[in-house]
Amino acid sequence: MSTSGHGIAIQATHKSTQSSTTTPPTTTPLSKESPLRFRALDSIKYRLGGTNTRRNVVMSELREQVPEVPLDWYFEHLLPPLPAGIDTEEIVASLKESGALTDNSWAAIVEHPRLDKRHEDEVYGGLEQIFEHIVNAATTQNPELEQQFALKLTPGVNATSERDSTTKPDGHFMSLAEAARLAHADEKPTIYNVWGSQEFKKDNEGVTHSMDKCVSQLVYDMQQIMALDPCRRFTFGTSIMNRSFRLWFCSRGVFLTAKPFDFMSEPEKVVRVFLSFAFASRTDAGWDPSMTCILPASPTGKRQYKIQVEDKTYITTRILSDYAADSPIGRATRVWLVKDEDGLSDSRYVLKDVWVDSERQTEDEIRSALLKDVDEHCGSDARAIVERHLLTPVASEKLHVGTIIDDTTQLIMRGGTIPKNLDHLKLVVPQLSGSSTRSQVSTTENPSDAVFSGTRARYLRYGDTARHAPRVTSRFHYRIVFLECATTMYDEKHFGNILDALADVTEALRWIHKSHWVHRDISGGNVYWYDCKSQGSEGENRGLLGDLEFAKVRKPGSTHEVRTGTFNFMASEVIAGRYLFRPAFNLDLFKNPTQFLAADRIRARLPFAFNPLHDMESIWWILIYLLYFNDDKQNVADADFADARASKALALFNQDGLTLDRQQFLRDYQELTVEEFRLPPSFQFVIAIAGAIAARLHVAYCVYEADLSTVDEESFEIHEYVIEALRLGRTNPQVNSIELAGVTRTQKRKMDEAESCRDDDTFNKKKKARKNI
Repeated sequence: MSTSGHGIAIQATHKSTQSSTTTPPTTTPLSKESPLRFRALDSIKYRLGGTNTRRNVVMSELREQVPEVPLDWYFEHLLPPLPAGIDTEEIVASLKESGALTDNSWAAIVEHPRLDKRHEDEVYGGLEQIFEHIVNAATTQNPELEQQFALKLTPGVNATSERDSTTKPDGHFMSLAEAARLAHADEKPTIYNVWGSQEFKKDNEGVTHSMDKCVSQLVYDMQQIMALDPCRRFTFGTSIMNRSFRLWFCSRGVFLTAKPFDFMSEPEKVVRVFLSFAFASRTDAGWDPSMTCILPASPTGKRQYKIQVEDKTYITTRILSDYAADSPIGRATRVWLVKDEDGLSDSRYVLKDVWVDSERQTEDEIRSALLKDVDEHCGSDARAIVERHLLTPVASEKLHVGTIIDDTTQLIMRGGTIPKNLDHLKLVVPQLSGSSTRSQVSTTENPSDAVFSGTRARYLRYGDTARHAPRVTSRFHYRIVFLECATTMYDEKHFGNILDALADVTEALRWIHKSHWVHRDISGGNVYWYDCKSQGSEGENRGLLGDLEFAKVRKPGSTHEVRTGTFNFMASEVIAGRYLFRPAFNLDLFKNPTQFLAADRIRARLPFAFNPLHDMESIWWILIYLLYFNDDKQNVADADFADARASKALALFNQDGLTLDRQQFLRDYQELTVEEFRLPPSFQFVIAIAGAIAARLHVAYCVYEADLSTVDEESFEIHEYVIEALRLGRTNPQVNSIELAGVTRTQKRKMDEAESCRDDDTFNKKKKARKNI
C-alpha cells in the first residue's frame, strides 16, 4: 500500500489475515482513567471574549461550583494569623465605647443596607472608616504593632496590569504605599500591589440575580490576580450582600468560600478578619518570597523579576509562555528567558516555574530515570542520542518558605483537610441586559425578611457525581532552569527547520519508546528548534523535546492512568479513552458462539492505555496544526479558501472533543491534498508527507489493535519511516524555501467569529470595529 504524490512505500505485517467481509467490532470498554478535562481558559472564547464571556469561562473552569467550608475552619487554616497579644473581645468593647460600633450596627454603615436608596458604593463607603477604627484600636492595645496593609475602596476603577484586565472590584487590601499613591487624583490601583478583592451588593444572598452577579464578579477579580501577577501564590476575597459577609480563597490547589456571617450582629468576626489582613506579612498575603519585581525605568517598559533557584538569582528578560497560569487552579506553568544575575551579560537560559502534583516526580528526576532506562535497555549510544535531543537542566529546586516546602496543603492550608459532607456553592454568570447595575430597594421579589434568605436552594451536596464536585489538589512549587534557549514549533518560521526538529525528536522517541517509556504530552509548545549559533553555543543545530512532567514507564493494561496532553495535539484515542482502529471480526468467529464469546471476553478485559503510537500521532498533529494555521509568506493561499479552511480547522482543533472528526481525518490520508486543505500550492509536498505518515500510523494502529490480548512491540516501530518522510521534506528545495507567516486576517476573523460568544457585548463591538478596518 502506498500514498500518492510522495513515493514512500508503506509496509506492514498483519498479525492475522482479516476477512474481506466486515462486521461491527465489539465495543471496547471505556478507560478507567480519570475523566479527561481541558483548560477552558485555553479557548478562543476566553482569549477574544469580553468580560462577561470571560467570567463564564472561568466559572466553567471551576466546574461551576466551589466548596463552602465552615468559617472556623477558614479562620484556622487560611486566614493570616492574628498578631500576638491581640484580644478581639477587648477591641470590640473599645469600639463600642468610642461610638464606632453601636448595639445594632457599625456607625459608618446603615443597619439594613438593602433598605437604603443610595447606590451600593455610597452605602458601603464607610468600610474604610470601620477598618481604620479597628486598626487604631489594635495599635492602642499593642503600640508595637506595625500595619502592613490598608483597605481602599475603588468602585468602577479597573486595576491596571501589563496584560489587559477589565476587572473592577469595589475594593482591595493593598500596601500602605499603594494606598498613599491612590490618594492622588486619577491614579488607578495596579494588580501587582493589591489583594483581598471585594465586591458589594445591597440585596440579600437570596436574590438570585444579585448573588450571581456578586459572586461572578469576585471570582473573576481573584482569577485575574492569580493570572496576571507571577509573584502570587494565592489570594483572598470578600463579598458583602446586605449584612452577609463572605470570605473567599484561591490557590493553585483549590478555590473555595466560607459560610457567611452577619457583619452587623457579629462584629468580633469582622475585627478578626480586618486585623489579620491589616498586619499580615506579604508572604501570608500570598506573595512569593523567592521572587521580586524590578520596576521598569520608563512608562513603556516591561516589568522584570528576580527569581531564585537553588543558590542563584536569575533576572527575566522576556516572558516565553504564561497562558497556563490563567486557570485559577492548576499547574500555572510560566516560562521566561532569563540571565544569571552574576553571570556573563550575554548568557541566556530558560526558567520554568510550575506547581507540580504532590504525588509526581520533578522533571529533573523523571529525566534522569528515563535516561537511565534508555541506557540499560538500548545502550550508551542510544542514551547519547536521547540526551542530545532533550533540554539540559542546569538548576532545579522544590521551593521552600522558610524550612517548609511551598505546597498548597501542608504549608498554604497549614495542613488542613477540607471537611467532608460540605455544601458546594453554585457559580452562575447572569446574562447581560439593558437594566441598571445599581442595586434595588427591597420588593416582594427582593426578600427583606431574612439576611440569608433562600441561599439553601443554591447548593449541591458534596460528592454529587452529576456535578463532578471540585476537590483540593495538593501541589508543590517547583522551578527548573534549562541551558538551551530554543524556538517552539509555534514560533519557528523556517519550514525546513520544523521538519528537522520533528525528525530529531522522533529519533529520540524511537529509543524512549524502546525503553518502554511514553512522553504523553507532545505539543507545538514543547518541541523546539535549537539554533546553536544564534545562541552563541557550539555544536549542530537540532530539534529538542521538553516537558517531561507526564512521561512515564508504559504499563499495558493499567487501570489508573490519567489521560494527559495538550488537546490540539492529542491522539484521537487518548481524547476518546478507547481504541478506535480495531479491525472487524473475522466472519468465521460468528459460526461458533463459543469461539466468539471467548474472543469477546479477552477484548473486554483490556482497558485502554497510552502507547507509543499516541506520541507519534502527536508529532503528526503538530505538522497538521502548522499547515492549517500558517501561510507561505511568499505564496499566501487564496482568500476565497478562508471559509472552508477555517471551518475544517475549527472542527479539528476545538475543545468540544469532536473525536470522530480527528479520527476520520487521520483515516482519510488519501484526501490530504492542497485542494482539500485549502492551502498554498507550495505546501503540496509537505501535505504529501503528512499523508504518508497518516497512512503508516493508520496501518500501525490496525495491526496493534487486531489482537489486544497480546502486545506486539514491533507494531509500534514506525519511527524510521516517519523520520525518512520528514527528511525528504527537508531536502526538497521548494519546502526548504518556505517561510511561514500566520494565517491571514480574513481567516482569523472567520475563526474568531465561529468560536467566540456572539451574544457578548464586547465581542459584538469588536466585530463591528473589524468591519471598519
